[in-house]
Amino acid sequence: GIISVASGLDIYFGSTVIAIAMVAGMILKPCADWLEGFGIDDAVGCVTVHGTIGLFGVVMLGVLGSGAPGLGAFAPEDTVAISLFGQIVGAIVMFLLGFVPGYIVSWLVHKAGMLRIPDAVQIKGLDAVKVPAQAYPESMVSPNSDS
Repeated sequence: GIISVASGLDIYFGSTVIAIAMVAGMILKPCADWLEGFGIDDAVGCVTVHGTIGLFGVVMLGVLGSGAPGLGAFAPEDTVAISLFGQIVGAIVMFLLGFVPGYIVSWLVHKAGMLRIPDAVQIKGLDAVKVPAQAYPESMVSPNSDS
């Protein structure tokens, strides 16, 4: 969706946005499976959506937006045009500055034994341990109820 087209919203036409977002939706699950193959536990899909689909969107801007000025109609005349090479370099830089440090920090926190909650808490449930409230209060009686 929006993550795959955000890099080119000032350049894309509506039909282009729909096409890119549909392709991104189709490659989302294979990307998630690929990351899980590396042992990356991405429970909520943040790395998949913002990482792989975001990189896909950045590269697609180079493919579909090549030659357009970087700021669309508001670009000064000396603005460098978008290019596939520039977008690939940008994607590599974003990967190196985003994913690599995040992976290293996660690995260090894991080695320190602070990444996951204890097994006993996982079995009981994190809500019951951290939040002293019921998740489904249907069985609770309201002070205003007749029963």
